[in-house]
Amino acid sequence: MTPFLYPKSRHIRRETPRKHQRYQTFKKTLRTEFENQCVYCRLPDTLKGTETFGVDHYKPRKLFFELALDYENLFYACNCCNSRKGAFWPTQDELARGLFIPNPCDHVMFEHLKYVEAEVKTKSPAGGFCEDLLDLNDQDSVDYRKFVLGLLTASIKERDDFRKTLELIDARISVIETDTAQAQEHAQQRLVVEAELKNCLGRIRRLLGKPDDGSD
Repeated sequence: MTPFLYPKSRHIRRETPRKHQRYQTFKKTLRTEFENQCVYCRLPDTLKGTETFGVDHYKPRKLFFELALDYENLFYACNCCNSRKGAFWPTQDELARGLFIPNPCDHVMFEHLKYVEAEVKTKSPAGGFCEDLLDLNDQDSVDYRKFVLGLLTASIKERDDFRKTLELIDARISVIETDTAQAQEHAQQRLVVEAELKNCLGRIRRLLGKPDDGSD
């Protein structure tokens, strides 16, 4: 279980926002469109906050001004990837050599990039070019991903322990009289463990980049 996975199929845009006068206004819709994750490094915004994310112009505004407000040209990206990508656009020679930045709508990202634990591995010339240009494996990013994966592993173990505890409490409750002090004590313990489990599930969902709705 990890938030760091590249899609194995092309993304078909689902959202149909109205036209805006500022490209920044598309950010909320793009966040929904790309499920809270940077399209390039796959970092979820639930970890560092939406203020660390922005709107990326796949074809840069400096070269393709007419696409500045074209929703099909806009992607959700963390500020690090967005900044590093900048106004890059491949030359004809680079395109001929397969050197470009993949995006999830036009390309199958997993054919170019994949995660092995906390590191991005490249699978194509475009993937290698993207990893290098966006510095996807800079040490701070790798260390942060390791930290997230460590928290996720610990939280999953904690979740499983809470569930086992609930099973034990339920087994005890099933063999005692319901209107006794012992039954009330077990019922109170169950409420405490249920609350801890709910918090744990919320933490797991945030680490995975999903809304905290309390489900698995």
